[in-house]
Amino acid sequence: MGIALSTVTAVASAAVAVVSSVKGLVDLFRNETPEHPAVTEVGASGAGMTTEQAIQEAKRRFNLDAAYKWNFAMIGQTKAGKSSLVNAFQGMKDNDPRAAKVGVTETTFEPQAFPLSGVEGRCFIWDLPGANTPGNPAKNYFEDKLLCAFDGLLLVSGDTFLESDLEVLKHAQRYGIPVALVRTKSDMHIFNMVYSEEIEPAAAERKLRIEARSNMEKNVKRAGFGGWFPSLFVVSSRVMYRKVKGEPIGSMQEMDEGSTEEGLIGWIYTEAKKRTQKPSH
Repeated sequence: MGIALSTVTAVASAAVAVVSSVKGLVDLFRNETPEHPAVTEVGASGAGMTTEQAIQEAKRRFNLDAAYKWNFAMIGQTKAGKSSLVNAFQGMKDNDPRAAKVGVTETTFEPQAFPLSGVEGRCFIWDLPGANTPGNPAKNYFEDKLLCAFDGLLLVSGDTFLESDLEVLKHAQRYGIPVALVRTKSDMHIFNMVYSEEIEPAAAERKLRIEARSNMEKNVKRAGFGGWFPSLFVVSSRVMYRKVKGEPIGSMQEMDEGSTEEGLIGWIYTEAKKRTQKPSH
């Protein structure tokens, strides 16, 4: 049985959209300049500092430039796939000598900055140790890691949300720090569902997304955020790598995942674009 022309057309259109979204992000970082720091007065107050103090402390503590560069933090649980996703954004595989270290235990002990592929020196993806791991208590995580200095937080999780994740969300909401929830390893979850439940990949993908959103909403409601829900993206590091590299997507299942990786790229673009606009007084 052949593939319908409409399906082929849809796949081709999705591929063009993905290439456009990656190119748009690269063009933004190459051609535009931040008009104001990432740190806000409200955000800095969460760390007990003024805006200028937070900017200087981020530079002193992490060599993070919150005034003239873009910085996005990858945070979350051990074994959730943070470092693999950081590598995918760089257009690197996990075995690249320059890549973020990947392992089955927490391998990130200090914040590490990695340049976004194609815009070296303009935007950095930071691999941060997970909250509530040794030396990183959740209750002090916002202040210790100066999360107010980042343009956005990518809170990475595997199957479930932990109390430490909700603690980060609570501070992000309170102090106006942009945050997106990222459910990783979607390709592995889909494969397992296809095998164990004997369903088609498209059905497994739909089920995974529904379950991920339901789980997120349940936990956010339980934490009492008053109807506030962060953006949620269900992604695969393997697929993100191919899209950053501009490589063809190898299967219909992978192309079906496009809207989520593309959506995450779009979220980063939106948050980064805000700093190219002069602040209103």
